[in-house]
Amino acid sequence: MSAELQQPAPSPWTADELDSIREGLESAVLRIEAELALIGSDLGTTAGAPPLEVLVDDLDVASQRAEMLQDAVQAENLAAILAQTQHVLDRLSAGHYGVCESCAGGIGRPRLEAFPRATLCIGCAH
Repeated sequence: MSAELQQPAPSPWTADELDSIREGLESAVLRIEAELALIGSDLGTTAGAPPLEVLVDDLDVASQRAEMLQDAVQAENLAAILAQTQHVLDRLSAGHYGVCESCAGGIGRPRLEAFPRATLCIGCAH
């Protein structure tokens, strides 16, 4: 019994569309990196603030801690989005954009138009 090699399904995207998707993802990378740099400078400014013991009252301490926590959580979320965006750019370069990482089926054009960073089809995402 000989195994037949299956040809990959043709991409539902034209070369121009893929270029546009790449440009959008690359633009998102630059925007996220800028946001991370801004948050990093905010965290540095907060870190240079007076020691918590010097602050006047408990509300000042709580406010500063809450701000630091919010910045840290935002930075963590942005770093995850950045990694995902870079991963999708790698998949696009490898010719795997729109292919589900779990089942190898198609992700679906409407899903990718709504969420260009998707790497799983709807069925595998749920």
